[in-house]
Amino acid sequence: MFEKIKHYFQNYYKKRKPFAIATDILFWGLILLLIIPTTRVTVTSFFIRLTSFAPSGLSADKQYTLSENTKKWEMTDMSGKMVVFSGFMDKPVFVNFWATWCPPCRAELPGIQKLYEQYKNKVNFLLLSDEPQAKIKTFAAKYHYDDMPFYRYRYVPQDFSTRSIPTTFIISKQGKVILTKRGAARWESDKVKKLLDNLIRQ
Repeated sequence: MFEKIKHYFQNYYKKRKPFAIATDILFWGLILLLIIPTTRVTVTSFFIRLTSFAPSGLSADKQYTLSENTKKWEMTDMSGKMVVFSGFMDKPVFVNFWATWCPPCRAELPGIQKLYEQYKNKVNFLLLSDEPQAKIKTFAAKYHYDDMPFYRYRYVPQDFSTRSIPTTFIISKQGKVILTKRGAARWESDKVKKLLDNLIRQ
């Protein structure tokens, strides 16, 4: 058996060019990383990040105003303090539903972090998960997201109803949903910054 395997690889190296061999090694290495549970999420997130695009705002006829029930929606911050959504409406609001186990969520977090660092004084960010507080804190510490505005929710109001994560909403100070994006996106893009700048000026 060993001799057959040895013979196979000897013939393989004779027939293949060095570039083709290197490509094969990279391909099988990637497959191996995707199979191993400890590296699967990281590798998947990396490729999702590479293929993500900047989102576009909703057309005027698809924009909608938040209901009074949504404005009363309650969440908790990482200290366990209860907060109400209306308390964030003095500025444009960036609402992102995510989870620690979700590769697309993890893929877009670095971009959200960059956007947050630039706009945190002009835009209110809400990164929302229904996972235990301890799990969110552990994840944030491990990946250096300690300064990010994470919150927990018990239910999702109809205005933000979604069957998939990540899902993101950008809301004006007037309470109008300007952008809805399901799936990962490139949030640090100039297109998103231009949208936020316009909302800040309103």
